[in-house]
Amino acid sequence: MKKPVLALMAMMMLSGCATIVGSESQAVRIDSLPPGARFTVQDENGRAVAEGYTPQTVELRKSTGRYFGKKQYQVMLESPGYVPVTLPLEEKANLWYLLGNIPLGGFPGWLLVDPFYGGMYNIEPAHPKPHLNPVGARGG
Repeated sequence: MKKPVLALMAMMMLSGCATIVGSESQAVRIDSLPPGARFTVQDENGRAVAEGYTPQTVELRKSTGRYFGKKQYQVMLESPGYVPVTLPLEEKANLWYLLGNIPLGGFPGWLLVDPFYGGMYNIEPAHPKPHLNPVGARGG
């Protein structure tokens, strides 16, 4: 009788729902109107982590590996004849983290397991598609 109870307690203490279901990285499709713009994705340290031309899908890590260490990104787009655009990408806690830990006892997943792992976050927008304005164009 004690072994099943101990096994259940160990499972609760060592599991986090977002860690089980989520992943450490996320595919983000970088697009633009018009297509063919050069883009650079920079992380919170200003390092270029992805570069290319739109449209393209890049794989971005969601965690720094620190406690509640979500990554921060910004996408910079430029194209000849168009005004450069900088677009921040945000990381938000997903429903697996917010609600999925409840059946597993809650607090171990919320405070001990998931905060070190990027599976608890979603990068938004997952498909940024900004409009580039021609140089000299006026907004309306």
